[in-house]
Amino acid sequence: MQGREGSSVQAWRALAGLALAALLLAGCHRGGGDAASASGKPAAKKAPLPAPEASVDPAVIEANRTMASGVPIGSSSAPLEVRFDLASVPRPGAAFEIDVAVLPGAPAPVLRLEVTGGEGLAILDPDGFVSFEKVQAGTVTRLKIRASSATAGTRLVQVRATLELPGGPESRVFAFPVVIGAPAAPAAPAAPAPAPPPAAKPATR
Repeated sequence: MQGREGSSVQAWRALAGLALAALLLAGCHRGGGDAASASGKPAAKKAPLPAPEASVDPAVIEANRTMASGVPIGSSSAPLEVRFDLASVPRPGAAFEIDVAVLPGAPAPVLRLEVTGGEGLAILDPDGFVSFEKVQAGTVTRLKIRASSATAGTRLVQVRATLELPGGPESRVFAFPVVIGAPAAPAAPAAPAPAPPPAAKPATR
């Protein structure tokens, strides 16, 4: 059962990744190459990228490594990212939890999150906005969503994240597909116990 659930979890992670990749492909390969300058001199070598700082929050590294990236909706460039994860395959009619990690790219006095569900998905918790104060860049703000769906199929959960920045609030919406699995098969009824053998009759003289 755990292997089957692991495969389904990987399936919806792959679905989210494909949707995100489709949005990113349009922005690739737009720049020119590193051709030589008009004077005929070879182009200058690029400086090597700096090594990652040792002070990076381990929680950020873990979220980037293990959680699926949400698909951004719209053209907002608010400095933040939202990632999602499911511990197990959701079942129709049963509540399940979605782990959310918000990665701010700028400090803000207040971070507000609003969760909405697409058609067929009911959001049980949180009910309304959730606020976090004094968030810092390079950290992780976590939220746990409880939701349910009456039937199997692919559902969509959306998280609107708003940073209250000095220049005004900036919002960004991220979507995440959730695959609701087939209902678990009912347990087979226990076989009836065999009837006891008939009692032996006493011998007659």
